[in-house]
Amino acid sequence: MKLKRVLGVLAVLMLVSIWAAACSSNSESNETTEETEDGKEVLKVFWWGNEGRQERTLKAIAKFEEKYPHIKVEWEDASNSAYWIKIAMKTADQDMADVIQMDYKYIDEFVKRKLLLPLDELVREDRIKLDDMDASSIQSGTVDGKLYGIVTGVNAPSYLYNPALFAKYNIEAPGEGYTYEDLLSIGRKLKEAAGNPDFYPIGSTSFDFSYYLRQRGASMYNPEGTGLGYSDDQLLVDFLTMQNQFIQEGLMAPDWLTSSLKGDKEQLIVKDLAAIHSITSNNVVGYSNIAGKPFKLLPFPSYTGGKEGNFVKPSMFFSISSYSEKQENAALFIDFFLNDESANEDLRGERGVPAVAGVREHLMSILEEAEKEQYVYMEKVEQRSSPIDPPAPLVSGRVGTVFTKLEAQFKKGELTANEAAAKFREETAVIFAD
Repeated sequence: MKLKRVLGVLAVLMLVSIWAAACSSNSESNETTEETEDGKEVLKVFWWGNEGRQERTLKAIAKFEEKYPHIKVEWEDASNSAYWIKIAMKTADQDMADVIQMDYKYIDEFVKRKLLLPLDELVREDRIKLDDMDASSIQSGTVDGKLYGIVTGVNAPSYLYNPALFAKYNIEAPGEGYTYEDLLSIGRKLKEAAGNPDFYPIGSTSFDFSYYLRQRGASMYNPEGTGLGYSDDQLLVDFLTMQNQFIQEGLMAPDWLTSSLKGDKEQLIVKDLAAIHSITSNNVVGYSNIAGKPFKLLPFPSYTGGKEGNFVKPSMFFSISSYSEKQENAALFIDFFLNDESANEDLRGERGVPAVAGVREHLMSILEEAEKEQYVYMEKVEQRSSPIDPPAPLVSGRVGTVFTKLEAQFKKGELTANEAAAKFREETAVIFAD
């Protein structure tokens, strides 16, 4: 029956496909108890992230335990994909951590399933201090008028690029307002200059269709979350056709290659086998550290004559599980990570540019030039962006699976762009009707 409960939660939360449950995490975790032998109160914390995030977070946790010696933090982390599987399993077993890292995509559904604790009372009691946080960041964690997530920082969709490679090949990096056509030209120059069939100017496998739709004045989903947000299938035809040109010319990494890469350390841009790679902006910290070189950020290309596609996004939240019996200690933990300058000197904005103004200003005064990259980038995005789309509907995982399947069939020549676009609308209509 346990397996049935797990699969049920996975289906309800739409966090992963059931077949993906074979994934697992190699990260350390500590045996959880309610109280240690020396009488300290146990606080369980769970987050996703890479090794760099783990190292930074543990340094901050050590300072938290020093400040609050009556609390012992028992932590667990996982890769992003394995994290959501584990969350579903822990939910089925009613064994949720006290503090969990939460994503904008899923917070609405977690609230609807009554898995998160409203934080308004803890804020009113000043246990979590938000006086120095901007209103938009507070609003991003609010569902139905109540606060459920404390934003750790803000980020935005972006391309990571290696300025050293552009300099090596004497090619100018993309500039302000560059277009898909500009990127095609730049990619061709990089490919020719590298003279290496294993070099792909763009180390990602595809462009972002949701972002592209925003540029075309549409969206992936309608405001109610009951269907697609665009009515003209030519938009998907145009997208697939444009993307295919990059693929056919060897300017974008093929699926078979990227699917074989395990973790950030194996990404093509880290190995100098790509010059550009798609990420969210806060990941520039981890990638630069892994590669041992300063990467820089730029927005996705613009659509000629189109609208602004970029947007400011809450990178992630800290939330308190509704199962937690350590709410006050959980609030202490979140407040510490949010407002303590010493802890943030260790964290360095790796979870996004801090939404607390004082912490952000403090870090800007001590960061090295390469570490400031995401701060500089976010300043530009905030000046030139459009409102973020509402959180994706519950069925978005199934919709994404259909899109990936049809996109792959198109890439293999099994479907034309028109056939793929028509099938996408047909198959998603069935999903929304369920």
